[in-house]
Amino acid sequence: MRAIAGPPARRLLIVDDSRLILKLVGDFFSLQGYRVDEAEDAAAALERLEQSEPDVIVADVLMPEMDGWQFYQEVKQRRETADIPFVFLTSEARLSRRLRGLRMGADDYLTKPFAVEELHARVERLLARREPSQPRWPADGTLLAGSVEHLPIPDLLQVLAVHGRRGVIELEDGERSGRIVFEGDRVTRVEAGGVQGRKALYRMLAWEGAAFRVRRLGAGEVPESAEERVSDLLMDAMVAVDEWSRWREALPDGKLRLQILEELDARIEALSDPRSAAAEVLSRSKDGQTIAEIIEQSPLSDAELARAICDLVEREVLRPVP
Repeated sequence: MRAIAGPPARRLLIVDDSRLILKLVGDFFSLQGYRVDEAEDAAAALERLEQSEPDVIVADVLMPEMDGWQFYQEVKQRRETADIPFVFLTSEARLSRRLRGLRMGADDYLTKPFAVEELHARVERLLARREPSQPRWPADGTLLAGSVEHLPIPDLLQVLAVHGRRGVIELEDGERSGRIVFEGDRVTRVEAGGVQGRKALYRMLAWEGAAFRVRRLGAGEVPESAEERVSDLLMDAMVAVDEWSRWREALPDGKLRLQILEELDARIEALSDPRSAAAEVLSRSKDGQTIAEIIEQSPLSDAELARAICDLVEREVLRPVP
């Protein structure tokens, strides 16, 4: 899969003395590909403007010390920031208050409580007026791109589920790649290399440096019928990833094979449930598979297999050999 070159990230400055509003707006706009700067008051916002100029400013009217009106006037008096689109937020619903902001020259006005989707739509409209010839998304259908360092896959999946989105998350981590097909609050297909399903998802969640992009489903792509709710899947996935991180350090070299000690061969069936991970490891060890092959080819999760291998080696049922 080729690297994705997304559009330059737009910058949004959100100014509000409510931490809830800052988080709500910041989280949502970050998922839309924006770089978000936050300020809890006008003084902090002016400092942010000294450091970098945003593409749009969203500010509350009622703030301590310097209110939104004064902050707006300060922004417009500065030559370098005078043309930045400005949106007021306020809990004041009276028409006279709304008109004051618009008469001052503000580009838009939104009354609290508001839907963050509506704020996003208004901001997009304002920016589209300034860049009428620039497409909203790249021609290849990319909706969002980034790194799991900044936006972990569990968080991304949860937000997409909440908003009922439908599409594909594609991941790249060095030579490894995978994809997650989702529809609303359900994951319909997961694959990473030659592995599919939960095992594939568990692996991708451990890719700490992966890049991702979210795109629309192609014309010929139809979600699979097998479905799992995002909430259920992620709950199990986080447990599996945590367990894998604990066991992989104790796991013998993947190039080694596991030899069943001859004196215990007759007692193997009594050591474990035939449907367990231990039975799976023993069966594949008999076939001469290496540790890496067992983990790669078994449908069981990497964490289950690693725990079973370490346990059987510790109990001297198996012995790693070249």
